[in-house]
Amino acid sequence: MLTLKEHVYRIILEKIETGVLPPGGRLSDDALAREIGVSRSPVREAIGQLASRGLVEYRPRRGSFVKLPDREELEQLYEVRIALEGFAAAKADQRVDAAGLERLSQLNWDLRQTVRECRGRPGAVADGELTDRFLHVDLQFHLAVLEVAGNPKIMDMVHDCKILIRVFGHVPVEHDLRLMSNTYRQHSSIVRSIRGRDPEAARNAMTRHIQAACAAVLAGYDRCTSQSPVANP
Repeated sequence: MLTLKEHVYRIILEKIETGVLPPGGRLSDDALAREIGVSRSPVREAIGQLASRGLVEYRPRRGSFVKLPDREELEQLYEVRIALEGFAAAKADQRVDAAGLERLSQLNWDLRQTVRECRGRPGAVADGELTDRFLHVDLQFHLAVLEVAGNPKIMDMVHDCKILIRVFGHVPVEHDLRLMSNTYRQHSSIVRSIRGRDPEAARNAMTRHIQAACAAVLAGYDRCTSQSPVANP
């Protein structure tokens, strides 16, 4: 049973994850309390917890705002992911069982299906629905590796990184056939390394995968800011 504070926290977190509360957007205690149907106290506590996780920032005399990372922060977030998920992939080799391997293989097969669907789209570019499905499967794959590694602290930290990267807000990364095919191949390499009980190969495969994702996001960020420079509200 969730406490009231936990319930409110999850509602606000979901709004941030889904973009209902957009990057750089102000968090109003009063408005959120009225919307959720609670007093301001649990809302303030939840916002404080989100701030402690780096998802919300407080600006003196202005209030609390959804975190808006800049380019340097985006790079740092991916560097943290490389360190944590590379370690987790290597550790997964030592802990994985048949069920874990089956889960990873199934998720990679699901990703392959999105690649095949993209190949049949006009211009070999995924539409919104297919992109959402692709990103969901990709996230589930990474969470599965973390689950196999068996370190919930690492899972929490990586989850925060992923939220912050998403919260950055609609960086224009085009999910075309090339990007999706490369992701599938990178995931396949990770699965092979874990199945082969080769920790160093698993670490390297995960590192290359996240480096490629970072390059795509930063390229999109650069295109976006060259057309309309990002300014903090």
